[in-house]
Amino acid sequence: MKPRILTLLAVALTALTCSQPPPPVDTGVENAELGIKLVSVPEGLTVVANEGRTLVLKPTAEGAEGSIVFAVGPEQPSINLVATVQNHQARIEAMPDGVYKGGQELTGDFGAAFYSRGRFSEDGRTMEETVLFLIHPSAYRLLEIRYLYPAGSDSAARVEQLISVLGELE
Repeated sequence: MKPRILTLLAVALTALTCSQPPPPVDTGVENAELGIKLVSVPEGLTVVANEGRTLVLKPTAEGAEGSIVFAVGPEQPSINLVATVQNHQARIEAMPDGVYKGGQELTGDFGAAFYSRGRFSEDGRTMEETVLFLIHPSAYRLLEIRYLYPAGSDSAARVEQLISVLGELE
């Protein structure tokens, strides 16, 4: 009888240890030179470059083109996000076939941010650029998260994708 009890105990212990969930996988990305971290890379995106002051994400969907690039400016005594959006508008409108599509203020754990979007022609293609402008989370510097992609019917999904990146910012 004792060997049977020991066998049952061994099976029970094996079942308990096997049922433990695996440790969480770190799905985030950090760039020390930019001073930013994404707690996790949002679904549908992947990191294609993370070296020096370069952090680039690309969509993973088959046939999806485009890239999300992070840029951090120098420390400043003040940053006017509204003026930054207006400068983006002027830059878009000055480009070939440039049409500014608007901007909007966003608020959240990161404070105030603006997104700004426009279309223009580049190398015979219509491109769309959506940019998030915000104050860097750890210093008084401008943080730009710029998504450039071929214009299409998926603009709303691209904006949502970019905002999901903002939700992972730390």
